[in-house]
Amino acid sequence: MKIILNLVIVGAILLIFGSDHSALAACTIMGATGTATIGRRVFLASTSDNPYLEGPRKPVCVTIPKEGGYKFVHTPCLIKDTSGELVNIGSDRGMNETGFSWTRSWVVPKEMENPYKLDAVDWFLKMGAKISTVDEAIKFVKENPKGIGAQGNYLFADINGNMAVVEVGYKTVTVAEKFSIKDNGIAARANRWETDTMIPLDDSKRGNSIHFDSSEFRYHRAMKLLKDNASQIDLETMKKIISDRTPDPDAPHEKSISNHGLLSGTVSTEIYDPLNRTFWYTYGWPDGEVDNVDSVIFGENKNSWGKWIPFVLTELNEEGYYTDWAGNITPLGAKYLGR
Repeated sequence: MKIILNLVIVGAILLIFGSDHSALAACTIMGATGTATIGRRVFLASTSDNPYLEGPRKPVCVTIPKEGGYKFVHTPCLIKDTSGELVNIGSDRGMNETGFSWTRSWVVPKEMENPYKLDAVDWFLKMGAKISTVDEAIKFVKENPKGIGAQGNYLFADINGNMAVVEVGYKTVTVAEKFSIKDNGIAARANRWETDTMIPLDDSKRGNSIHFDSSEFRYHRAMKLLKDNASQIDLETMKKIISDRTPDPDAPHEKSISNHGLLSGTVSTEIYDPLNRTFWYTYGWPDGEVDNVDSVIFGENKNSWGKWIPFVLTELNEEGYYTDWAGNITPLGAKYLGR
């Protein structure tokens, strides 16, 4: 798999999707910890909703930093350019060998980018290699200069059961909620900011009104499901919640958590289990329902797995891609699964 890490090309490809980057703008993220879970564990979960045909898509990759740092499994967001080459624009889902986990949903800020911003690819590579706790992650997003690809809603979790929701603009960063293993911790976000500090800075509706409006439904639906299952949440519960297909009756093809939209929808989903250092991944629609699939419309989503594969950090000993852009298991992935 050839990946181009060229900022000029990245900028050009993003322009294909519009200056508001609306093609990257529909994800649901959620988490639970403490007494909300069975055994006082912590879990995160996330969907990636993007256009079915042109992407972006997020295959599973393992990075072993050559200059020191933590090994981590993550999902580089790859966009195909007009020649079919794949461009990496950053890994906003991942877990490292300490159990530190991160996920993000896209929000557009009314702020200027920092001129000394880190490239989004480097931002997430640094996060995966250097961070081990929620507190370190909060410090990271506050102190590192931010530009396009670093902003949005973040959920962080660590091996000790800590979890945080952090709303990140280019300049303004708000820690919305923090939970410890002692709390009844549940949280969710979609593609808008929810805190009084950040709402005035949110320009997402102008960027993509459909995804912004759907965020209200997806946020409240996720929170309801988490509340309804509080004290009983485990891995299987998180799989069920993140695969929920209950639609908003006003837009049944756009607003469900597991989104079977007509032209864009859920193309991959993750669940993070820090205690067991396990990053669960499924390609395509997480509910496993493949109905009326037409490759002309749904593209590679016709390859939806309908099952979850665990990527266990202690067993991921080789660097590289374990799945590809179209949801196929690579030779490296087959070698891992064969073990």
